[in-house]
Amino acid sequence: MNLKQYITRRAIYLIITLFAIILFNFFLFRIMPGDPAKVLVPKTNDLNLIHAIRMKFHLDQPLLTQFYYYLIQVFTGDLGISSGVWKYQPINRGIVAPAINTVVLVGLGTVVAVWAGVTLGRFAAWRRGKPADTMGMAFALTFYSMPTFLFALVILMIFGGQLKWFPLSHSFGELPFVSNPPSYADMNILQKIVSRLYHLVLPLTAFTIEMLAEYALILRNSLTDVLTEDYIVTARAKGLSSKQILHEHAMPNAMLPVVTVVAISVGWVLGGDIMVELVFSYDGLGLLTWEAVLKRDYCVLQALFLLMAIAVLISNLVADIIYMYLDPRVQV
Repeated sequence: MNLKQYITRRAIYLIITLFAIILFNFFLFRIMPGDPAKVLVPKTNDLNLIHAIRMKFHLDQPLLTQFYYYLIQVFTGDLGISSGVWKYQPINRGIVAPAINTVVLVGLGTVVAVWAGVTLGRFAAWRRGKPADTMGMAFALTFYSMPTFLFALVILMIFGGQLKWFPLSHSFGELPFVSNPPSYADMNILQKIVSRLYHLVLPLTAFTIEMLAEYALILRNSLTDVLTEDYIVTARAKGLSSKQILHEHAMPNAMLPVVTVVAISVGWVLGGDIMVELVFSYDGLGLLTWEAVLKRDYCVLQALFLLMAIAVLISNLVADIIYMYLDPRVQV
C-alpha cells in the first residue's frame, strides 16, 4: 500500500468518525433537561418571545429536521449564538481570540515539551542504571505525579506574587518594566508581541514541564526495551557506532508510543489545558470552557466540544502518516 492509498483510507475513516461525533454532539445537548429557548432568555415569561426563538432555531421542528439544520450550520462554519458568555453574540466572532491564545500556549508548549522530553528520555535510557538515569527519571516522576494546578500555583505565588517578576493573570497587558507604559491598545506591533510573550512565560512553563515529564518517561521505557532487542545486538556485532545504533535503529521504533501520546496531546490545542488556564486566568479556550459551564452556555459548549474532537481527529491522522515513516510495517 503506497502513501496515497494509505492517506485516502485514513481520510475516509476520519470522515466517518467525524460524522459520528457530530451526531453525538447534536444529541448530547438535546437530551439535557430544560428548554433551550428559555436558556437564551432566562429572565422572561414572554411566551411569544420564547416561541419566536424556537422558530428561529428550528426547535419547534422534529429532531431529524433539527439535525439537518445543524449539519448545515456545521459545514458552513456557523457555530451558533452565545446565550451567556458573550450575550447573544455570534460564537464565531468571540471564539477567535481565545482559540489563538490557546494555540500559541499549548502549541508552543507541546513543541518544547516534545523536544525536551525526548532529549531527557533518550539521555536517561542510553545511560540506564547510572546516576544520570536515576536523576533524570526522579525529575520526570516528580513532575509527572504532581497535580498540574499545584505546580502552577507554586510558580504563580513565587514568581508572580512574591518576586513580582511576571503578571498574575491574562494573556496580555501593560509592560511593568517600561517607564510610562502605554495601554495595550496603544502599543505598536513589537510591543504587543513582547506583552503577550511576557504574560505567556508562567503558563507556558507550567504546561511544558507537565508534558515533558510524561514524554520523557514514555520514551525512556520504550527505548530501554528497544535497546535489548536482537537487532540492536546484531547492529553492535556489525561494528556500527553507538550514534548510528541509537539514531538509525533504536530511536525510530522507540518513538512510536511517543507519537501516539503526542497525537492525543495535540488534540488539546483547541481545548487547552483547563487547569493551567484557570490558575493563570489565561484567556484561552480552557478558561472559556469553564465560563461556559458556569453560565450554562450550551451553544458555546457544543461548539467547543466539536472543535476539540476535530483537533483530535486531525492530529491522529498526522500521527498515522508519521507511523509510515517510522515503521514500514504500517504500509503493509
